Order: sequence, then C-alpha cells, then structure tokens
Amino acid sequence: RRRSSRVPAWSAERQRACCPQAAMDFLIGFVGKDYVMLAADTNAARSIMVINQDLDKIKVMDSHKLLAVGGDPADCIQEPDYFQKNLALHTLRTGMPLSTHAFANYMRGEKAYNLRRGMSAVDMLLGGWDEDAGPSLYFLDYLSSMQKLDKASHGYGGFFVNGLLDMHWKPDMTEAEGMDLMQMCFKEVQTRFMISMPKFSIKIVDRQGTRTVTPAS
Repeated sequence: RRRSSRVPAWSAERQRACCPQAAMDFLIGFVGKDYVMLAADTNAARSIMVINQDLDKIKVMDSHKLLAVGGDPADCIQEPDYFQKNLALHTLRTGMPLSTHAFANYMRGEKAYNLRRGMSAVDMLLGGWDEDAGPSLYFLDYLSSMQKLDKASHGYGGFFVNGLLDMHWKPDMTEAEGMDLMQMCFKEVQTRFMISMPKFSIKIVDRQGTRTVTPAS
C-alpha cells in the first residue's frame, strides 16, 4: 500500500528543506486599479551572513512586465535572464510581444520541463499590464506551480502579511492606498520576523510602463 507523505509539498517545512534560501527572501505583490505593485526585501545573504542590503530582486522583463524573484542567488540571476532573453527573441521573431498570461505559461512550462532535469530553486511573482486584459499578477514557485491571483507573497515573510492582505486589500485600490498597504506589510515583517529586513524595493507596472517607487518617509 502506498504511503502518503505527512508533509504536503507546499508546506513551510518542505520549502525549507528543498529551497531554504527562497524562504528567507520576502516577495509581495497585489493588483490595484490599473496597476500591479511588487515589492521585495533588498538583503543579499548567504548562510548566516548578510553580504549587502542593496540587492534589486525585481527584474524588468520588458516595458510592461516585472518579475520578482527569490531563492538560490545564482538561479535568481540565470533563470530570469534566460526568460527575459527568450521573451525578447519571441518579439523579434514575430513582431508581437507576449501577453502577461502567455509569458506566465511559458515560464511555468520551462520550470516544469526542468523540474527533474536541472531544477532551479526560484520562487517568482510576475506582474504585467496588457492593453486588452489590464493589470494581472501570477504566482509561480520553484515546483512549477502557477496561479493567477489578486494578491500574493513568497517566503517566511508571507506568513505575517497574508492576513493583512486578506483584510485590507480591495479591488480598484488607488496607488496611494496600495502604498499604505505595502507600508503596513513592511512594518509587520520588520516587527515580527526574526530576520532583519530594514530596506525594501517597490516597483509598479501600469499603462505607462514600469517604474520604481520610493516610499514616503
């Protein structure tokens, strides 16, 4: 008789055993009124050491797509670069950019194909804006799971902010309301999480493209 695992694949214990670095990176994102806001901590760490606190974990894929990544430091450079270059190649070949939905499915397919060949330990949040669909947010994890969500987070920090997102997120949030919610989540992580995260980066994608936002002091 086949025995079932006592630890589900998506649990914190399984993630800590298979992808410990990804759990230490904090990624958060949500959809607002005509925009997607993504944020990530800026810690660059290895083992028990913090190397610096100026790492940008939110990559610009094209003019209207952002990808927040967390996990193994090498994989967090190689895999997003691979996706970005193939996205640009598709546009050059066809003259048509991939939609956010199509790009999310492409990344999910690549991660699933490599899962038992050369698995990368990278969790991702993809935010994008399309002319026909508007803003959208996709959750992808290192096991190639993918879901379209209104709000999402990765890492241990997500344990502290998911309740805040459930309570305070609402459709059609203005950018100012989104910044207030993001600051609320930062404060919760800095207060309750044992790992120091003094700095965060915030980026927005909307009709005008991608941009970095500086939170009000």
